[in-house]
Amino acid sequence: MIAAIELEGLRKTYKGGQSALDGVDLSVSGGTFQGLLGPNGAGKSTLIGLMTGLVRVETGSVRLFGHDPERDPVAARRRVGLVPQEVNFNSFEPINEIIATQAMYYGLPRRRARERTRVVLERVGLLERAERKPWGLSGGMKRRLMMARALVHEPELLILDEPTAGLDVEARRDTWSLLQELNAAGTTIVMSSHYLEEMRDLCQSVAVLREGRLIANNTPERLFGADAGSGTGDQGLEARFLRLLEKGDPDAEGNQ
Repeated sequence: MIAAIELEGLRKTYKGGQSALDGVDLSVSGGTFQGLLGPNGAGKSTLIGLMTGLVRVETGSVRLFGHDPERDPVAARRRVGLVPQEVNFNSFEPINEIIATQAMYYGLPRRRARERTRVVLERVGLLERAERKPWGLSGGMKRRLMMARALVHEPELLILDEPTAGLDVEARRDTWSLLQELNAAGTTIVMSSHYLEEMRDLCQSVAVLREGRLIANNTPERLFGADAGSGTGDQGLEARFLRLLEKGDPDAEGNQ
């Protein structure tokens, strides 16, 4: 079976000599809920940019379901839905037009685009606001709109960069439920987050980046311990994460 994502030897250096990624290898099987975790500046957003074709590959290779996003962008990108960290839609365009336009960008005929727009807006709880402009939406509703836009063309792979940043508890829980439903239905999900409990409770595998290097990729239980809870004590997620950053993957040779 072809992997949903196959990254080999990825290196990226920005102007001024700043190294963002230093030889990252990562394989993600179809149907996996994969987490990306690491401190600010670890390379998570650069990695997402390379996977989605928003950042040009410098060294190494990217394959999405066997397709190179640069050499075969149509075949690769039509399989991917992206929810970026920053809100980037036109706040003065009606919500349903934002979604329908995205659908047609991916080649859906107008009628099908309208049908899919209704489906995804209903799924994220924005159908009643479909003809309104989004400038007055709360932060949580804006995130829902971005999720609907990413899902309208029914992607096999959903990539999210800090999707719950700044949301209140209820909005975060709603997002978690939607992601779990999508993953259970077969959608491969890659999610970057600073919330350790999201990594623990949602992801089947977590890749940990530090200074552009992949230092671990394992199950949350192996990385944090099955008994890791919230808080900062010895058994807390924060303490376990800090030890992980220092020592790397507990299953890797030399890190036992």
